[in-house]
Amino acid sequence: AQFVVSKSADFFSGAVVEGGKETYNGKNWVGKVPATGDYYVYVTAHPTSKYSLRVTVK
Repeated sequence: AQFVVSKSADFFSGAVVEGGKETYNGKNWVGKVPATGDYYVYVTAHPTSKYSLRVTVK
């Protein structure tokens, strides 16, 4: 599984948002998004996976 937060709508060419940290080979991502804006969250798994998304807005 892999979890990516990006500012790009294109999964293949988007850069990962700085300010976060991946753990467990990309299965977890914890961090602060550096600015207000639109972000894309990509979750990929093969063949399937369970995931949850927790967001805190301050």
